Amino acid sequence: MRVCKFGGAALRSAAAFRQARTIWEADAGRQVMVVSAPGKRAEGDEKITDLLYACQSAAADGRGYGHLFDRAAQRFREIAAELGLPAPDDDLRQVYQGLPGASPAWAASRGEWLCGRLMSRYLELPMIEPERVIRFDAAGRLMAEETLGLLRAEIPGPCVLPGFYGADGAGAIRVFPRGGSDVTAALAAAALNADACENWKDVAGVYAADPRLVPDARPVPDMTYRELRALSLLGAQVLCDEAVAPLRRAGVPLLVRPFNTPEAPGTRVHAGYGPERRASAIAVTGRAGIALRRWERIGGGGALAETALNAGLPLDRLAADADALCLTLRRPEAPPAALDALADRSWRLEHAASVSVVGEGLSRADAAARFTAALSGAGLRPLSLHMPPEGLYITAVVEEESFPAGIRAAYDAFLRA
Repeated sequence: MRVCKFGGAALRSAAAFRQARTIWEADAGRQVMVVSAPGKRAEGDEKITDLLYACQSAAADGRGYGHLFDRAAQRFREIAAELGLPAPDDDLRQVYQGLPGASPAWAASRGEWLCGRLMSRYLELPMIEPERVIRFDAAGRLMAEETLGLLRAEIPGPCVLPGFYGADGAGAIRVFPRGGSDVTAALAAAALNADACENWKDVAGVYAADPRLVPDARPVPDMTYRELRALSLLGAQVLCDEAVAPLRRAGVPLLVRPFNTPEAPGTRVHAGYGPERRASAIAVTGRAGIALRRWERIGGGGALAETALNAGLPLDRLAADADALCLTLRRPEAPPAALDALADRSWRLEHAASVSVVGEGLSRADAAARFTAALSGAGLRPLSLHMPPEGLYITAVVEEESFPAGIRAAYDAFLRA
């Protein structure tokens, strides 16, 4: 059996609902459909979730919110009308009347709830209420084991499950961060030991580079969970770790599929890695807007590292030896004054970027040589170079203005056909 998740872009209109139904009905193995709130229909459009957050904020301040809610409600009425379904007026009225005194989480979750109610009627399937099966503790942390047990017990067969939210033991609605419907789908697939978790998106898969920087970058057909996590940590805008970890632990493959061309294979993410993988790299990624900081003190490297780790800094990387500490920070930020007080010398570069090559098959010596040669050939000077012992990735720090050229040079060296 399969769990399939449709995001906001894949449910933005009645036509998108029809496409989701076509995909669902094409494979009898698809048993659980996880849905997000409808997303933007075009550039400049409004997301349902954003409108509902605005409604809650206005209600909490004692301001009128009817004009905001009407914009959200009209979207659902239009979708229902074009699908030949009755207007969901009772559901909309329930949400509207519940907004005064509601929490931001409750308000935001109503987009998924309304979408789930509409989709369940369209598919003529039961809808599982997430507050029954997605459990959080009183601090808003997911209770994973209890959630997995509830999902196993409460999913009876083919059904619709709204994503993004659940409830704590007191019944208060709690939500995941943005993109949380991916987490819901992963939990459902892990709980049910699914054959696969399908994530239907408005892209062709996980790309080997950011198409804005490498326009002809191709989707990666096959990657491991380790590679996906490395891409995410190193800067790629892919699935968050919370949406991957349940699948990785359960050994359930993740399929990132193109919603508009469902016959295309997309990207398959799995645990295995074997000798049939010939490519030394699967993707390049990076992050602009980082900063490099270095402190030196004879015999004080350990104390410097301990101070940095206790400071809650936005770390990309920490490297220390007996006499020095070097930090790569995800955004320019003043580290604690205690580091300057401990150090004899310090050095900083505020405007930098990281360029990374990712792949289980990277050979340490070959990758380092090729990467350095590629950057040098593009006229770039790496400010630092890092590769873990197992060779999962290699990262260079360059000046921020060189970031696009660095990404293209790395792609040409490792992935250009």
